[in-house]
Amino acid sequence: MLLDCGAAVTKGGKPRSRSVAVAHCDDMRVDDDRLGLSDRQARAVIIAAERLAFEREPDLYDCWYDQSLHDDALEAADYLRARDRDALREALVAEETLPADHAAGRITESGRFTLADADLVIRATAELDFTPPSTDLPLLPWQMTWEHARAAVAFMWEQHPSRLAELLGDLVRLAPLPLGARHTGRCSSR
Repeated sequence: MLLDCGAAVTKGGKPRSRSVAVAHCDDMRVDDDRLGLSDRQARAVIIAAERLAFEREPDLYDCWYDQSLHDDALEAADYLRARDRDALREALVAEETLPADHAAGRITESGRFTLADADLVIRATAELDFTPPSTDLPLLPWQMTWEHARAAVAFMWEQHPSRLAELLGDLVRLAPLPLGARHTGRCSSR
C-alpha cells in the first residue's frame, strides 16, 4: 500500500497549494517504519535527507542507486524522522525531483531499453496526440526512432508517469544521484 500524500497535491487535475498538501499529510503517520513510498516520494525523501547531511554509499554506478531506491529512501525517512519530521512530511508531497529530459536520458541509455520498448512508448504517446519535436539534423531512421522514443519517454515522465511505469516497469525506477555516482549506460548486478 502506497502512502498517498500525492492525492493532496492535485484535485481535479489542478495542483493544490503546497501548504494545503502538507496540512493534508499532517494526519498521516510518518512514524510508520513500513512507509509504502512511490518512486517519486522515495526520490524526494532521499533529497530532503541529503540536505540535512544524510549520506548514501558513495561512488556507485547510477544503476546501483536505482536498484536500492526504496531501501535508501527508508533509511532516509528514518534519518528525517529523527531530525526533522516536517521535512519528511514535505518530501512526501513534493513535486517530481528529476527533470523529464534527464529521466528520459537515463531510461533510454540504460542498456536495458530496447527497440521494442521504444516502439511501445511511441505508440502510447501517439494515442495521446503527442508529436515529438522535429530536428534539422540528418538522422538515420533508427536514430529518428530513438530520438522520438526519448522525447516520448520525457513526455510521459512529466504528463503520464503511472502509464510510463505500466509500460516500462522497473526501467522507470530512478534514484537521485549523489555527486560521486559514476554514470554508465549499462547496469550489471552487484
